Amino acid sequence: MRWLNPDQPLDLAELPQPLASLTQSQDDVVDLTGARDALERLYAPLLTEELAAPPVPAAQLAPVTTALAEDLLFDDPGWLADLADLLAERGQVILYGPPGTGKTYLARQLAMHLTEPHAVQLVQFHPSYTYEDFFEGFRPKSTLDGRLEFELRPGAFRSLAEEAREHPSTAYILIIDEINRGNLAKIFGELYFLLEYRDQRIRLQYSQEDFTLPDNLYVIGTMNTADRSIALVDAAMRRQFAFVEMHPQKPPVAGLLRRWLVRQGI
Repeated sequence: MRWLNPDQPLDLAELPQPLASLTQSQDDVVDLTGARDALERLYAPLLTEELAAPPVPAAQLAPVTTALAEDLLFDDPGWLADLADLLAERGQVILYGPPGTGKTYLARQLAMHLTEPHAVQLVQFHPSYTYEDFFEGFRPKSTLDGRLEFELRPGAFRSLAEEAREHPSTAYILIIDEINRGNLAKIFGELYFLLEYRDQRIRLQYSQEDFTLPDNLYVIGTMNTADRSIALVDAAMRRQFAFVEMHPQKPPVAGLLRRWLVRQGI
């Protein structure tokens, strides 16, 4: 079952009486069985128009290229391709490792390659970052007569999600830098559920609206293991994100400084 939303009101005068009159009321449950043929004639042009409309192409992440790997000084393009495939499959990944291994730089460069630059946004978590900053919350606003009132404003994640919903053929990527520095349970709130069940909807705590995550929205997080071990990360977060290690003694980070020195001719 699906709803049809015509631009103009339908002329119900063609329906046999008393159905033509009864359908004008919002207070009655009307049996339309006897008017099935008339209804099919009424809606046939709309169905034909809807079927004729070209489908909106699904958002696709751009394929990883050898040029990107060379630009990042990675020996193996396959590692990058596997990371991109993991992001496409899971929807959200976290790059973790010691400081200075290039996690944030890689996240930004990869995201800019996978989609359009305007569809990439970066936020940084810290101890005072909240759900109201990340998703939505009430903020003070000064009125023209000098009074102070509160209005509901979207945060970075909701703003990007709504933009992604309006442009389903474009992939949108949110980069969360130093994701482990924030209080994850407090920041994500009920969004935890949607990260795991993207085809479901939830009721938001402030706006009381039903909300779903668009399929074309992806999340890349970075995490410094010097600040917190993965074992200390919330269990729900470990289940919903795919974790990819970046260690200075393991590919693709191992040998990165030597390759940079060679490029610089040093």
